Amino acid sequence: MVSSQSPLRILIVDDHQMFREGIRRRLEQEPDIVVVGEAASAEDALAKVPQTNPTIVLLDIRLPKVSGIELARRLRQQWPELKILVLSGYDFDQYVRAVARVGVSGYLLKTAPQDAVVQAIREVAAGGAVLPPAIASKVLQHYSVDSSAVRDGMMGELTLRETDVLELMHQGIRNADIAKQLAISPRTVEAHVSNIISKLGAQSRTEAIRVALEKGLIK
Repeated sequence: MVSSQSPLRILIVDDHQMFREGIRRRLEQEPDIVVVGEAASAEDALAKVPQTNPTIVLLDIRLPKVSGIELARRLRQQWPELKILVLSGYDFDQYVRAVARVGVSGYLLKTAPQDAVVQAIREVAAGGAVLPPAIASKVLQHYSVDSSAVRDGMMGELTLRETDVLELMHQGIRNADIAKQLAISPRTVEAHVSNIISKLGAQSRTEAIRVALEKGLIK
């Protein structure tokens, strides 16, 4: 979006204000990086991209209503030249495989040192790809996932929203409270739970959680 002589223009998309502020302070210490904006949701991000003209979007996967993966897909469709670097607190297989399908430029965990984020931004801007070894191995396994899942009895891959619901189920949270946390209706949560149980080949909520733990879908 900008020439190689221009500062790297960063849009931070994360629903946690403290995280946005922390990473912004670190990035603004770099003379070749400028933070052009922040967004707390997919809708906000889609509005700010044409306004701020970023080089790279730093993107969290867990966003309210519309996931970061879906946002990445829309960004890639509307602005193919825009580079996307995922900063996530999770390395779930489902997330990593979704990232591989979308084709983002990198995936870092939020536990990475901030200096590593700065380095990753420069590598992505230069046309490189940033994947920690553990994440890279998951991406390499991407093409064999579907067949192995079928052999293991899974009826299909969970969607990102189903993975969100599954994780909250694992925490012992009731459907009504899951609905409040994810800003969806209780009936939608019930549908997700039913789909999860079916896709995991389970007979109950408890068995679905056990199967998910065995397959590394949740931790």
